[in-house]
Amino acid sequence: MSNAIRFLETLGQNPALSRLSSEQLQAMIDSLALEPAQREAVMKGDFSVLSQLMGGRTEMVGLIWEPGPEIPPGETPDADTPDENEPAQAPEEE
Repeated sequence: MSNAIRFLETLGQNPALSRLSSEQLQAMIDSLALEPAQREAVMKGDFSVLSQLMGGRTEMVGLIWEPGPEIPPGETPDADTPDENEPAQAPEEE
């Protein structure tokens, strides 16, 4: 884990650190072995830049998937029963 991530994790876990003066915060950041660009991003609070510098993801997506009813082993779904997740189709006209 990088020093920048450890530092941010420590800040998040210790509420007392959120009340540090800018000089105290600067002293803590200076004590870390960060690259100058990382140090600047942390001081500015620009975490999108920090993420880019560290090769982080630019976008994350969270999904929730609810599985359908379980089908007992050896059985297959009834082909005539529409899937709950598929939109209903209008009957074909003759």
